[in-house]
Amino acid sequence: MNCNVHAKAEIHPTEDLDKVITALSNIFDYDEIEIGEDFVCISGGVESLNNLKESLEKRRIRDTARIIIMKGSRDNLIFFSLSKQAALVGIPNFVEGELSPLGEIEVTIKTDDLARFINWITPTNKTDI
Repeated sequence: MNCNVHAKAEIHPTEDLDKVITALSNIFDYDEIEIGEDFVCISGGVESLNNLKESLEKRRIRDTARIIIMKGSRDNLIFFSLSKQAALVGIPNFVEGELSPLGEIEVTIKTDDLARFINWITPTNKTDI
């Protein structure tokens, strides 16, 4: 399964660059990082999502994550947002809409097999009868 992950977080004047990078690093094990004047963007392959996948399982929020990921899916693209503040302490917290005045981490995932990707990142415990 081919997959390209991009996550972008704006850096506001009141924020510390190192903390924004730490928030991204806590959730993603990225291959590349781009630091702009007012943003940080990371990118990588499917392996970049291993931390996120493990956290979803540990926190037992795979079903909720699955709903949000499916809701943000179209064609071979997935869009969702994570709380930057929660990511700073290593917690993946999905948000809908803008909840923080400092913004969120905007995640875009492109995959060649959407159904397979969703089943990989948020497997269900249900068995076919």
